[in-house]
Amino acid sequence: MSGEFTESDFEDLSWHDCHVWGFELRPPDPDNNDWRSELALDIDYIVEWICRTDGGATFRVAPATLVFRDVSDLCIDCDFRSEGPPATIQPASVDDIERTPTSARLGREAGERWNWKIALNWPQGGSMTFAASGFSMRLRREPVETPEQSLSPRVRRGG
Repeated sequence: MSGEFTESDFEDLSWHDCHVWGFELRPPDPDNNDWRSELALDIDYIVEWICRTDGGATFRVAPATLVFRDVSDLCIDCDFRSEGPPATIQPASVDDIERTPTSARLGREAGERWNWKIALNWPQGGSMTFAASGFSMRLRREPVETPEQSLSPRVRRGG
C-alpha cells in the first residue's frame, strides 16, 4: 500500500475506527487568487487489521492527513458532553465515510462534486457533512503494528 491516496482510491479505502486527532479549516485566500477551501483532518489511518488465530487482533496504523478540496456547506455536529461524570476530551472515532454525487457547482467552477458524510462512532451520533470535489490522503510515516486502533500521542510524535 502506497502512502498517497485520492478519490480514485475511495472504493478501496476504509476509515472505520480511525481516530481523528484534529481538524483544520483552510479558507480561500483571494489576495493570492486562491479561491479553494479545504478541510484537513489529522487521523490515525488503520492500514491493516491483522486477525490472530486466538480471536484477537492487532493493527498497522499510521498518522495521516486527509484533505478534502473545494469544501462548502460544512456542518460539524459532535457533542462530547457526558450524562454522568465529566468526560475528558478524547479523539473522535470514524464509523464510516460516505459520498453521494451532487449536481451543485461551486461558484462558476464546473466539475464533479460530492456530498460527503463522516459518521462518527465517538462521540456517538456525531458527524461532519459537507460538499467537496474530492480528497487526498497522505500517510506521514510508515505504519506501526499496535494492539490498539490508534497511536499514543508519544508514538504519533515519533517518540
